[in-house]
Amino acid sequence: MHTAATSWLCAQSRQTEAEVDTLNALFNQTYTVDLSKAEQQVSKALDLSIQSGYAWGEANSRSNYCAYYLKKDDFTKAIESGLAAIKIYDKEEKYKNTFEYGNTFIRLSKSFYMVNDDSRTKAYCYQAIAIAERINDQHLLALGYEHLGNIYSIALQVDSALYYYNRAKKDFIKTNYISGLANLATNTGAMYSDKGDHQEAIKYFKEALTVYQNNNLNAALTTGHYNMGFTYHLLKSYDKALQHTDSAEYYAKAFKRANSLLKAYMLKAQIYGAMGNVDSSGSYYEKTIALKDSIQNDNYKKELASLQTQSDVYKKETENQLLIKDKRIAVLYRNLAIAGIAGLVIILGFLLLNQRLRIQRRVKNRLEEEVALRTQEIFRQKETIFHTNLRLKLALNGAKFDSQFVFNALNTLQKVVLQQRPQDVQEHLARLAQLMQYVLEKSPLNQVTLAEAIKMLEYFLELEQLRLDNRFTYNINIQADTQLPIPALLIQPYVEDVIINSIEPSQENGLYLNIKLAIAGDTLTITIEDNGVKRGKDKSLKQHMQGFKVGQERLDLLTQLTHKNHLVIIEDLPAGAGSHTGTKVTLQIPMENQPIEAKLELKDEEEV
Repeated sequence: MHTAATSWLCAQSRQTEAEVDTLNALFNQTYTVDLSKAEQQVSKALDLSIQSGYAWGEANSRSNYCAYYLKKDDFTKAIESGLAAIKIYDKEEKYKNTFEYGNTFIRLSKSFYMVNDDSRTKAYCYQAIAIAERINDQHLLALGYEHLGNIYSIALQVDSALYYYNRAKKDFIKTNYISGLANLATNTGAMYSDKGDHQEAIKYFKEALTVYQNNNLNAALTTGHYNMGFTYHLLKSYDKALQHTDSAEYYAKAFKRANSLLKAYMLKAQIYGAMGNVDSSGSYYEKTIALKDSIQNDNYKKELASLQTQSDVYKKETENQLLIKDKRIAVLYRNLAIAGIAGLVIILGFLLLNQRLRIQRRVKNRLEEEVALRTQEIFRQKETIFHTNLRLKLALNGAKFDSQFVFNALNTLQKVVLQQRPQDVQEHLARLAQLMQYVLEKSPLNQVTLAEAIKMLEYFLELEQLRLDNRFTYNINIQADTQLPIPALLIQPYVEDVIINSIEPSQENGLYLNIKLAIAGDTLTITIEDNGVKRGKDKSLKQHMQGFKVGQERLDLLTQLTHKNHLVIIEDLPAGAGSHTGTKVTLQIPMENQPIEAKLELKDEEEV
């Protein structure tokens, strides 16, 4: 009996291990296509392997989690999962001589590359190559060389990248890994394209496209044709660019790849624009915006689907009721025909039949009218929901206020209080209160006069001057009607962004901020210039551009709501005679009516 129980437990253990191995294998086939389904597979595999004490399955599951988090751009968790897998592999010598062990090093190398850890990126890649050479696994060796080539390709070290790509290509050919060959050609083309050698890029993109076509890799044809179209567009070969972009659009639709279709629409809009075909360019820009909205509004789609389902259910119930009524009338006619005299039956049957037809027509007409009314109501609700959604987003965006600014302003006022300057405290506290009241009361949906917007902007600048100990001066030059109506809360986010990311980090003297507002035709142009830190010098500033993000979101929403383009352009200014460089931010705001131009210049009282 004990032997039978032991045999049963062994059989159960083998069954669990087989299930774990199957789930991990399915993950590797699924995670590039359906990330949500792949996460379910690897989660179940990890749980089963831990419960059953299956170390090999746990190591493979954690390695797959590394790939999953890498795909999700969660590089910290990807590194944690990969290192946990390596720790388990290292406990058994036999695990170190496997493809899975080497592939985990490649996944870790990719993860460390994404967090800019160059030393460990190359170290883990070389480790994977060493494992592949030790176990004589040509496929793993090719993957290692391919990744090493990608590292040099992104750094535009063409010779090194080509060397490792060619080594990977030889091993991919030996293992007949078609997708790997196509990826190599695509990556090589992208490298030459980034370098500006578009003719050479076309050669490799065409090679990748040929591989896709010859091996029926139809799902990848979208990428192949898009790369060709994009590169021909850069070469100004617009006819060829359109031909390939049309194919990219076709395959994106055929395989329901919304993001690829979005890129194809955008590229076609740019190509038509370059050809001077304004109508076609505008049409594809509209398609791009519509598709982007559809991708980003899943909840809205679900609501429409729910309404459509309700409509379908109502139609089905109505049809069932009609069928029931038809059956009842048919039974009544049959009973009357059996019970009555033949002649009377014929007469009554004729009358009843006539009555039945009239009832059916009335009911049918009434139902058709009701269905039409409900359909119209659904479309009205759809339009209302769309515009309400835009307005709510705009209102919520307007409610955003930088808590760090309030914190800094109050700390500054506290410092002034400690310096026993009550008059300055009173003035600046009043300005802070007015500014906060303005932000809380106004919404980007509100129209305010240009004078009111400038007044609030001056309050903000004076508070910032106080916070930064008057390290900068400002100048506001208005060449427009001060009663011109503009959306509220439009300028401040960009001014705040310039102060925080350009002026405040600068160690130079003589810092200034020039703001110019002018009307050109039916467009209000707002220019913000400074001589602080150049944006391109400090990549860390991108993480703190909260004002720019809020302002950009606001402009995008106003563009969708008014169907007029609200644009922002940010550029670094060249260095002058000194060491100052600076930034120039330009806003272009369309106006409904052309205002009367007037010139008014407001200057900082402390400016010399």
